[in-house]
Amino acid sequence: MSPRRKAPASPADRKAESSAEIRQLRALVALVETGSMTAAARRLGVSQSTVSEAVAALERALGAAIVLRRTGIRGVGLTTAGEALLPHARAVLASLAAAEAAVAAASREARARVRVIANESISTYLLPPVLAKLRRQWPNSRFTVSVGTCPMVREGIAIGEFDVGLLLEVEPRASFEVGRGADLSTATPLGAAPLVVFGSPAHPLARAGEVERGALAPYAVFSSDATGEFHARLDRYFHADGLPGPRLEAAGSVEAVKRSVAHQPRALGVLPAYALARELADGAVEALALRPALPRFQVEALLSPGAGSIPAAGELVAALGEMLVPPAAPKAPRRRRGRS
Repeated sequence: MSPRRKAPASPADRKAESSAEIRQLRALVALVETGSMTAAARRLGVSQSTVSEAVAALERALGAAIVLRRTGIRGVGLTTAGEALLPHARAVLASLAAAEAAVAAASREARARVRVIANESISTYLLPPVLAKLRRQWPNSRFTVSVGTCPMVREGIAIGEFDVGLLLEVEPRASFEVGRGADLSTATPLGAAPLVVFGSPAHPLARAGEVERGALAPYAVFSSDATGEFHARLDRYFHADGLPGPRLEAAGSVEAVKRSVAHQPRALGVLPAYALARELADGAVEALALRPALPRFQVEALLSPGAGSIPAAGELVAALGEMLVPPAAPKAPRRRRGRS
């Protein structure tokens, strides 16, 4: 049986095969401007073989040699066809760069509204500096912020009432918590949010070193919420060993927790560390070193399905994540060898 003959390529197929690609033009221009395959590959962030293959593919597509293969001669030489192609390749790349810049500028000037719902502590202590920066970058966009509990954040994202949801979640999230309300499989962890139990500098447990959890039993501990997962997680922590724990009371807001501690010298409060940064730095309150440690929480972001079409929404999440990344510890100076 004779082998089947391949059907001749159609004019459309031949045209597609002969079209130059952007990556091939970039390889050619980089090769000419840097003078070698190695340098061109370094500029483009690819391997040398990738540059070589891109140039060869360009020659096959155009049906003409464009680079002179010379041994023992530094630099890159072009054939007559290559010399004719080079200005057009540069013009195509310049036009593409201009188009990308125009799209970026249009996106920056686009009018949009970013609807955010966040836990109270996040909206009060983390969002203001991030939104100040974004409002300068996106002058025609409106950022509206609503405060809600964790269930409210999830529900608001699930039904599309908000574009971005920001909440405190236990780290790592327990399996039974996944799947309620919004699709938490798409949640993005942004950074750790350690909790702090604190009191006034005159509190009996202040500056006591490590404090056993049971030592808190005689005192009231104020948190912001009376119900919800945050309150339930704290309640389980304070009573995990079956011993009488402290009386966990809800003050209603972050500011009310601070004021309750200020007006009741024997009271304690529990808040995320970022909500106490100024008071701790000024010595207005003292943090307790509890043993065992408090539950670990993190800030998470939820995006509604439609948020992908709002560039400012993605930038908000990215900027908040950058804020929550702890600064790198400075490297210890290397000791210089020599006589002491």
